[in-house]
Amino acid sequence: MIKKILVALFILILVIAISIVSLIVFVDPNNFRGYISQTIKEKTGYELTIEGNLRWHILPQVSILTDSVKLSDPGAIKPLLTADNMRLDVELFPLFSKNLAIKNVFISSATINITDESKGENVKNNTLAIATSSEQKSSENKKNPSNWKFSLNKFEITDSTIAFQHNRDLINIRNVNLLLQKNNDKNLSVELNGNIDKNQQDLYYSLNANIDLMHFPEKATIDLKKFNYTYNGIVNAEKEIKGSAIGVFNYQKEPMELNSQNLEFSINNNNFTSKINVHFDNKPTINLQLNTNQLDLTPFLQKDEKSTKSTTTQQTSPVVSIVAKNDNELSILNSFDGKAIINIKEVKANKIKLSNLNIHFDNQDGIATFEDLNFNFANGQIAATGTANGKQNISQVKLNTKVSNINLNSFFTQMDMAYDLDGTLNATGILETNTLSINKLLENVKGNASINITNAKLNNINILSIIENAAAKYGNTDTSSEKHKNYTEFQEITTNTYLNLGNIQLSSLNANSETLDIIDGSGRIGMLNRDLDVNLNVKILDGLNSKNETIAKLQKVIIPLRIYGQFSNLHYQLDIAKIFSDVFGDKLQQRLDKLRDKLENHDSKDKDKDKDKDKDKLKHKAIDILSEFLKK
Repeated sequence: MIKKILVALFILILVIAISIVSLIVFVDPNNFRGYISQTIKEKTGYELTIEGNLRWHILPQVSILTDSVKLSDPGAIKPLLTADNMRLDVELFPLFSKNLAIKNVFISSATINITDESKGENVKNNTLAIATSSEQKSSENKKNPSNWKFSLNKFEITDSTIAFQHNRDLINIRNVNLLLQKNNDKNLSVELNGNIDKNQQDLYYSLNANIDLMHFPEKATIDLKKFNYTYNGIVNAEKEIKGSAIGVFNYQKEPMELNSQNLEFSINNNNFTSKINVHFDNKPTINLQLNTNQLDLTPFLQKDEKSTKSTTTQQTSPVVSIVAKNDNELSILNSFDGKAIINIKEVKANKIKLSNLNIHFDNQDGIATFEDLNFNFANGQIAATGTANGKQNISQVKLNTKVSNINLNSFFTQMDMAYDLDGTLNATGILETNTLSINKLLENVKGNASINITNAKLNNINILSIIENAAAKYGNTDTSSEKHKNYTEFQEITTNTYLNLGNIQLSSLNANSETLDIIDGSGRIGMLNRDLDVNLNVKILDGLNSKNETIAKLQKVIIPLRIYGQFSNLHYQLDIAKIFSDVFGDKLQQRLDKLRDKLENHDSKDKDKDKDKDKDKLKHKAIDILSEFLKK
């Protein structure tokens, strides 16, 4: 029994050996050279050039080996693909029935050029190459009829490089590993991974997808099973950005559209669900819906100090460009039309927290119109409508803004700014900026706004105490009252403002409380330098010792008060001369009148005693001199 099995195995091995020898002897792989090249051209329109002789390779599997190969677009300056060699793994027995069944096309260390120099007739006129190849196919079949059949099961590229040109930017895609494999006649699986580097920035990626070509070329479906990526940048090298995506994309040729289903993707710990529809025309039209529970921007805002220092010390040669510089950060709006609806439940950016962010905008011809932009912030709400213009040389965003019930304590805390003003802020205004950079936004915002603050509290300054202390010091009188608190309260503050270069210019400032009113104040608040210089006209209503004669006089006049300095170290200044001129002018006049009366009465007694006329003139002169002195 064992002997029979051994004999059977020997016969099988002998048959295989004879088949292989027969293959090598009777089938010359160079016979496939023209056939393979012609088949590639018929299917794709591209020309495959195989240099050198084709040869058989038996172990570990039956393969056809080539020397260098080139794949070119007719009329292009450079080939689309070049490789030092190519291996075609073929099935043995179909060869005897004139069927070139290729299990795998394997290309290693290839260079793929997707640049202007590699573009030829297929890019300029996509139908030309196909039509030409079809004509060549029919004529070739008439001249050299062939009964050979061709089939391809798998296509593989490893350790290759792609040079991709976008406008004038050249991007290198390295370590490319691509695997295309047929699941059946109308279905392919794709695996791709590699990395992209540009200006010391690296993007590592890998994807796995199935492509349904049942109705191709009219329709196709791409089922993205997995897409992972990791990004490392030079500015923040230690903090990588990574994420993934899954979804289904449906492609349609007429009209050309791409739609997504069940699209989900992530950026670091931020997870999104989305729906996208792209209509391809002269300019793409994009409709987007985006939803997420949380968007944390903090990792994108933080900068590594070491990497920042290293980048600032690098010296680069000046670059001279003949192209006119376009500083419009919104120029991308010119590349598409479309609409977007974005809903984000929570946004974090360092200490800043926004909630229920809703954005609806419509972009047409490079100008995006914000039909609705609103979010909750600092216990209140901010809503706006407006436009973002991408057609100009400089960016322009203009918003009609309404601010409701913002808690100033929470606002300044989240903005990480020192402050001495509490209260509830309401405002309306038209604001605009020429940049989207967060670092430059504050200094570039400008516009007019009407501001109203209720239940306001000016911390670390008590205006009544300032006035009372000044009156006690310069009036040489006791004005003491109850001990004051270290703040000033207002029921309401209203003002009109103009924002420019990081400064808030105040005009027609008014405020009222139970103890004092501020009438027609003005000044400046510097948001960049965190300082202020404000002039206030104060009228005292209550809160001081009204029984004191000096205080009673102060309550009848308008007191000018200047508050200035850094937010953390404010100073004040009173116009003492004017205050005392107004308050004590009447009292001095009364004393002067009494002194005159006394001197005049004394003068009349001297007349009764018949004193010398020269002495009389001297007394009158002394009275006049004293009167002038007291007036001064």
